[in-house]
Amino acid sequence: MRFYKLIILIIFILLISFTFYLNTYYKSFFNTLDPKSGNEPLSFYKIEENLNNKTNYFTWLGQSTILLSIDSKNILFDPVFSRRVSPFSFVGPQRRIPLVIEISDLPRIDYVFISHNHYDHLDMSTLKKLQAYNSDIVFNVPLGDKKLLTSNSLNNVNEFNWWESVNFTDLSVIFIPAKHWSARGFFDRNKSLWGGWVTKFNEISFLHIGDTAYDKDFISYKEKIGDIDIGFIPIGSYYPAEIESDVHANPEEGVQISLDLNIKRSYGIHWGNIYFSQEPTYEPRDIIKSISLKNERVNFHTPLPGEIINLNLN
Repeated sequence: MRFYKLIILIIFILLISFTFYLNTYYKSFFNTLDPKSGNEPLSFYKIEENLNNKTNYFTWLGQSTILLSIDSKNILFDPVFSRRVSPFSFVGPQRRIPLVIEISDLPRIDYVFISHNHYDHLDMSTLKKLQAYNSDIVFNVPLGDKKLLTSNSLNNVNEFNWWESVNFTDLSVIFIPAKHWSARGFFDRNKSLWGGWVTKFNEISFLHIGDTAYDKDFISYKEKIGDIDIGFIPIGSYYPAEIESDVHANPEEGVQISLDLNIKRSYGIHWGNIYFSQEPTYEPRDIIKSISLKNERVNFHTPLPGEIINLNLN
């Protein structure tokens, strides 16, 4: 009898410890599973244009997914085309607006850059489909995530430590730290890195940060990464602050990140309740607009998903 009581006590202690662990380190995760009801779906533009013969543009496809084309080289940042961002197809956060473009309608993708391994940024189903369309596609991931991709039969995978850089034939890349976290499950927290990608072409430079909170250290980054022409900065999933402030920047902080890094022109991503968020759908856009009207130094924009921004490289 004493033995069974001891077993019950041990199980009880383990359950209490596990609950404390989840409540301490996975608060943001559980917050995303309970999105605020009543938030209206975000407006969007369905991309009808044939992009195969188009270049020198970018478009936000939702969440943190950016399609960028420079000199006929096509890049995807954090591509997510699945209906749900979850380890399961039948449960988990669900897309609230349709895809603005199907994978089959994308131009031939040359490079993919992943900011971290959360399901709304690293979507294995999407990556497999992209490779099926182009077997030469090159995947670039944070240190610790290469094995995840190769174990799913993905090829041409590079992984990067913070501040590691590489020169490809047509662009140079630096992987920089952000203030966030990583996990695919409950027992691999921070086993891989997370961050942002500086991509530089001959004519223009970009910074994509898929997810981050504000960090005062950002101000020192500009000495290492140089001038950035265009930045893609997350500005959503920040409510309530007591849960999200350590991992998600609010719009004011997104603007400050842009100013700290001296980015010439920034665009908001990771907002609009594409899969989940507690704040009202258009609140991030309204806040950015208000800040811009008060501060002429701010050059920050919030286009809708599917809106194509042409780049003048002359």
